[in-house]
Amino acid sequence: MGAMKKSLFYAIILSAFLTFPVSAATTVEQTTDAEYIINTGYSEQTAEDVFLMKNRATGKPVEPLYGKMPNRFTRFFKMLYASIDPSIEEADRLHHDIHKNPSFYDL
Repeated sequence: MGAMKKSLFYAIILSAFLTFPVSAATTVEQTTDAEYIINTGYSEQTAEDVFLMKNRATGKPVEPLYGKMPNRFTRFFKMLYASIDPSIEEADRLHHDIHKNPSFYDL
């Protein structure tokens, strides 16, 4: 075998070893844990959304992780702003029943 063929053969072997997939030692249960999600840089709201969706899929009772209730003044202005812009994300967006037929209340 020539020197060119040897180096090409070694380059192919090396690239094959470098492209093998890496197996991480984390499970789905660990990556969907609220503490893991928050530690990787996501917000508490995202962690709660993942927690709620995971519990709904497995049939466990659904309760919010973070029960923070704003005062009346803040709630009033949030409701006022929501009447102007119905596309805002509210904290209770996952706590409502989803109906197949759209209606005015889906806004």
